[in-house]
Amino acid sequence: MPDDDIVLTSDPRQIGLFMEEMEDCDAFESTTQPSSIIKRPKNNRKEGDLPSPDQELVVATSGGKDSAAMALWLRFESGLPNPMHFVFNNTGHEHPFTLGYLKTLGDVLGQEVEEAPAQYTFLELAIKKKRFPSSMTRFCTEHLKILPMQRWIAEQNLIDPVICQGVRAEESARRAKMPVWDNTLGDFGNFYDIWRPVLRWSVEEVFAIHKRHDLEPNPLYKMGAGRVGCWPCIHVGLGELRNAFRRDADLLDRLRHMEAEVGKASPRGIATIFRPNFVPERFHDAVDSVSGKTICTIDAVHAYLMGTDNLTLFDDDEDVPTCMSQYGLCE
Repeated sequence: MPDDDIVLTSDPRQIGLFMEEMEDCDAFESTTQPSSIIKRPKNNRKEGDLPSPDQELVVATSGGKDSAAMALWLRFESGLPNPMHFVFNNTGHEHPFTLGYLKTLGDVLGQEVEEAPAQYTFLELAIKKKRFPSSMTRFCTEHLKILPMQRWIAEQNLIDPVICQGVRAEESARRAKMPVWDNTLGDFGNFYDIWRPVLRWSVEEVFAIHKRHDLEPNPLYKMGAGRVGCWPCIHVGLGELRNAFRRDADLLDRLRHMEAEVGKASPRGIATIFRPNFVPERFHDAVDSVSGKTICTIDAVHAYLMGTDNLTLFDDDEDVPTCMSQYGLCE
């Protein structure tokens, strides 16, 4: 379930999330109260329409292949005269390669990729919530991407901004249902246009535009990554995580530390970054004190992925291959 890039929504819960976040930080003052927002207006733009020339484009840039392709197209091939801002949401949980790649991307674009800071890092947010996010309670996206981006926009005093999202319909069934043009609730009363200019692109087109502009994709793709946002994301695949363990000697200790810190804050006294069914039950090494069900700490996950009785799952070589790309980037 790739999810490299920000997916802002018009979910009314954003108001409550924003108010909750504002209780803990000094933020910009809003003159419009949430109670004055009655409904979300309809965006009447058609799929092939372009932004108005005077609108400022906020290009959500994650370091992933799709947002990079969108940034290249907007900057060099779209012919648009609009002012463009390339903006990155740093969750404090990115791989160093991704941070370095964003610098390289900015050099190619000839324009710095700006950062929209969050109030918390991924770990700090999990401690505050007393648990890690999950597919059912994915609070990381709201607090670390959606709200920081919207607050950044509000603080810039931009002219009728358009949020450009590098998402593609091929990536998931949910994204296949998205329109090219949409809009989202912004800073208490303002609605921003959302534009997804590469929604109909194929993955071949994505890598082709990288090649045209002499930009190598994020190096994590050649390391077997299917997604390059948070490292690792809670939705990482088994093989992808195993490749990460094989290449990053410090990853296990880092994830152990995160589980220990969130566990201290949890009323259960324990917290696991991955869901129980991420690995077979025979590898579970702890018990949830509330439900009584067994769960898997990162040590259990590591034992499953790297252990000797797992050879039927992974066809292993002694040496780590130079390239493990899921997208045929090794040619």
